[in-house]
Amino acid sequence: MNVEHRTVIVVGGGPAGLPVASVLGGWHPYYRPNSMLELRHPSLAKYLSSIKESLLELDFVDLVKQGIAPVDLFRTLHHPRSLFQGIEQIGMEFRREPSIDVLLLTREEVGGLWNNAPRNLLTLSPGQWMEFAFYPLAQYAQESNLNIDVNALIKKTDLIDYYHRIPDRFEVSDCIHTWQDVFEITPHERGFKVRARNVKTNLESVYTCKYLVYATGQRARLRKLEVEGEDLPFVTQNYDRPEDFEGDRVLVVGGGRSGDWAATELHDAGKQIFYSMRQDDRVHWRLINDSLYLPYYKRISEILQSQSNSCETLYQTKIKRIESSGVVHLETPEGLRKIEVDHIVKEIGGWADYSLLQGFSKLSLTDKRDDYRFQVHQMQTKPHNYESVDIPNLYAGGYLAQGIGLVVMAMHGTTYAIAGDILRKENVF
Repeated sequence: MNVEHRTVIVVGGGPAGLPVASVLGGWHPYYRPNSMLELRHPSLAKYLSSIKESLLELDFVDLVKQGIAPVDLFRTLHHPRSLFQGIEQIGMEFRREPSIDVLLLTREEVGGLWNNAPRNLLTLSPGQWMEFAFYPLAQYAQESNLNIDVNALIKKTDLIDYYHRIPDRFEVSDCIHTWQDVFEITPHERGFKVRARNVKTNLESVYTCKYLVYATGQRARLRKLEVEGEDLPFVTQNYDRPEDFEGDRVLVVGGGRSGDWAATELHDAGKQIFYSMRQDDRVHWRLINDSLYLPYYKRISEILQSQSNSCETLYQTKIKRIESSGVVHLETPEGLRKIEVDHIVKEIGGWADYSLLQGFSKLSLTDKRDDYRFQVHQMQTKPHNYESVDIPNLYAGGYLAQGIGLVVMAMHGTTYAIAGDILRKENVF
């Protein structure tokens, strides 16, 4: 079997991995003076105005010593204010420079989890928070002749089309291999050995690389209920749309945002919903009340407060067993209970999967949580470049890097420090 060597391999094509491939593919940021940044961050604007070279050449070690994290710097340049007024407010412009030898491997199309998000799902935050600085959503909408309010929530279908446009639009499609499921990464004399299998043809490919960017996301390995009957055909891991579910009775297992969306949409499609979760009602209602700016949270609040006969919420409940007949055995605070359903939707999240890394020093991880149920095991990294403290030349992309906040605007902020560090090591600067 032929072994293909690349300087850099990026594992994961979502909102963390895709921009790394694009920037290493030649799209470098330069400072662009603007009044918004000068007004809100005058000292930073003054400093950056003296920088004529690519911002990838910044001394990130020195910036961290001054208390400026790279992810915060580039987030500020990209979003100097929450609302988008015009492309000129972005404190960066991107110029095409020679690319470095980079290959991105993803087990689906680019866009990561958004490929599998429910069809009608809205973003949790303004659409422009989901964009990359080198391709503002407003620019994409103009080029595509779309009417999109970039300061409002946008549909999954518009967002995923935006991501899918990037490889061709920025001429990096040749360095992106889709439908490649990476199943093993081991040490190699040239750095890393990466084995991947094509999910469509089952053919295996083997690569080596000097640098590896691990950007597999926080749900690379989906959680399981670990109960008898979980693999029955009427039990599904992913929810897309109500039309996929024949019959009337659906058990939704979750308690987070994905479960809330599925339960609401299925209820309003006329299904009888049982909504089961391990948490108590106080935790769930805190999430609901803090999310009423989202239309579907207003709706689920109405459904639950009305005590709809078509939606029964089962708090502090565990699934014990699932029978092929559709009977589900539950353990509730009131005791054991059985219900009969036509479908079960599991929206119980996932974990960052580091098991692909085999034969290396033990990876140091740290827990990062939000105020609800979002939790990521982050890789302990160096603060100036997001390189693993344990494995040289292994970089954590997006949420997987230590200290990165679990908010959308932090998701792709690791891009520039990672790219800059690799380019510096390769003597490009």
